[in-house]
Amino acid sequence: MPQALVTLDPEQVMLDPPAAEPPNWAELPGWLAELARRVRDAAASGQTVTVTAAERLLTPEQMGRRMGLHRSTVVRKIDSGEIRAVMVGAHHKIPYSEYLRYREACLDRMTTAVAPEIEAELFGGR
Repeated sequence: MPQALVTLDPEQVMLDPPAAEPPNWAELPGWLAELARRVRDAAASGQTVTVTAAERLLTPEQMGRRMGLHRSTVVRKIDSGEIRAVMVGAHHKIPYSEYLRYREACLDRMTTAVAPEIEAELFGGR
């Protein structure tokens, strides 16, 4: 789901100037501390900061590693339409939501395929 942009005006940020290092600075996760530093530095120089979110894109190799598939197998599945991808320059990129959809579909197929065997083992050959 697309997220709304968050724009921080330098005057708003500087209304409550932080101490050099807030007392709980060490408690922040590293990524959040870095974001806070960048926003503070940008506001100090009069810049407006805009924060947005974008869907993560995976390469066929990255998706293949996650799925236990070779990169070329992922590319073949893209070419056949089984996996949806976008072209960035001359390279395929798979939206993370597509990776999740495909993974879920694979898990559903595997579950359906082995369900009779599991049922037979658990409850005997009814």
